Amino acid sequence: MLLAATALLAAIISCSQVDRGVPGTPVVPVGDGAPAGYGSLADLGEQVPRRTDFQLPGSVTLCGEALPMSRLSVRERLDYEFQLAVNHPAQVELWRRRGQRYFPLIESSLAAQSLPQDLKYLAVAESDLRPLAVSPAGAAGIWQFIPSTARRFGLKVGRDEDQRFLPELLLPIGMRYLSELYSRFGSWALAMASYNAGEARVSSALSSQGASDYYQLNLPRETERYVYRIAAIKLVLEGAPQYGFNGVAPEGLYQPQVYRQESLTFASPVSWVELARKYGTDYKTLKDLNPHLASRATISGGPHIFRLPVSS
Repeated sequence: MLLAATALLAAIISCSQVDRGVPGTPVVPVGDGAPAGYGSLADLGEQVPRRTDFQLPGSVTLCGEALPMSRLSVRERLDYEFQLAVNHPAQVELWRRRGQRYFPLIESSLAAQSLPQDLKYLAVAESDLRPLAVSPAGAAGIWQFIPSTARRFGLKVGRDEDQRFLPELLLPIGMRYLSELYSRFGSWALAMASYNAGEARVSSALSSQGASDYYQLNLPRETERYVYRIAAIKLVLEGAPQYGFNGVAPEGLYQPQVYRQESLTFASPVSWVELARKYGTDYKTLKDLNPHLASRATISGGPHIFRLPVSS
């Protein structure tokens, strides 16, 4: 009995250290500026008891497209994702706080490219707005690009440098990729499904199943939940007050990081400590500003995009 109880306790402790979330939720080695391991709901203590009688609105749109709510399966699938989201107040509050940092950047990029503003909720579904998120499949960054797709769009992805961890570089690529998917499928729901499962898989499903829209397709479970999850996130964040979420005090919002960006070229490897001294800052500040550079001791020679403190 003692051995069994010890094993059970070890299993509980082990599980509490991993952010399980819903399928597709990334593993986060380091939180967005938070201590290592922070970011999982388990770290936030017990959930506050919530009402369970919140109801879906009669009609729902996503990226200007109406969900076919008259279909019983559509309403029930959306309600499932909606109830999961609205009854996780700690996670919703973190979305709202991080949104202050990242939504302005995303919204301005979407507006500049005449893309639907609702696409910002795809970033929430992908990474919970955590730019250091890494999935078990190796997708990384706030938009969760796999290495091959990132390289296809010109980003550096390697052992020493991974530019997927820089939202300002990944954002325009994410917009471009989503635009390409929409041009191919003519539907934002299908474009988002393709973003999750891959365009080849969605094209094959459409052809083999004789379907014409996302809501008719039999897809992998994660992809079948994906668009509903994005729609649920939109409903909860845009209707936060009616779902019992109070306004976040200004001091509780996560403000945008302030830095200046430069292209630096080193003839040979350079010490982080040496570089920090040169720019009048410290090792940790410089490392935190440049999560795309993995080495702990030195930066490899050659050209690099660098974030520096504005005061340096």
